[in-house]
Amino acid sequence: MKKITNIFIISIFIVGFSNAQDNLKNIEYSELLEYKIDQNRFEFGWLDNVFSGIPCFRDYTETNLKTELVDSETDSVFYKSTKSERNGLKIIPENIKIDKKNNSFQINGKITGGWESVIPTKFQIYIGHRKDTISNITLSPNLHGEIYFNGNKVDSTIIVNTIPAFYMNNLKKFEAYRSKKNAQNSEYKEMLFSIKGIIDKKSILVFGLSSRYAEIFEIGKLINE
Repeated sequence: MKKITNIFIISIFIVGFSNAQDNLKNIEYSELLEYKIDQNRFEFGWLDNVFSGIPCFRDYTETNLKTELVDSETDSVFYKSTKSERNGLKIIPENIKIDKKNNSFQINGKITGGWESVIPTKFQIYIGHRKDTISNITLSPNLHGEIYFNGNKVDSTIIVNTIPAFYMNNLKKFEAYRSKKNAQNSEYKEMLFSIKGIIDKKSILVFGLSSRYAEIFEIGKLINE
């Protein structure tokens, strides 16, 4: 009787697993791209500070602020800030699957756009909810020279502008990892990712890296198709 019970339990598991696999449907990358948003806009950072552990993405493209460092002895400018050029991350998926019945989402592939020697832990990959906000840009006194803003010397930290931003909650973090295969024309291995998670209609998928524009997808909208 015990053997029969075990066989019965195993049969239920196999049937359940088979049904779950049947619900998974392939998604073409072109379809996912329809829900890609805010390309070359938002850069990864943290809400308030790194110790908060809350990822926050800021849009510095809407500000043209420039600063100067002045030698106090000669009253001459020895540094002018310039608008830095930014590369954007890009993902190249191998497989994308969705189970609309159980709201399950899967995607794996490789990430390009980071610098060659970047280590996997520097990538910030999340599925979660987006909360739009604004972020302050501040200027503070500098030990290397005097800072002026609108012709006035900066003696204490001041807010000089606000920019669009969003932070994430209800999130799950995923890790990047190295392939066994070298990236094209590089001595470093390709950077890979593999994601499985439960999503809802508000879910977004974000790939972030310091000094790079993030890749952002409104994957929750795939459920409604």
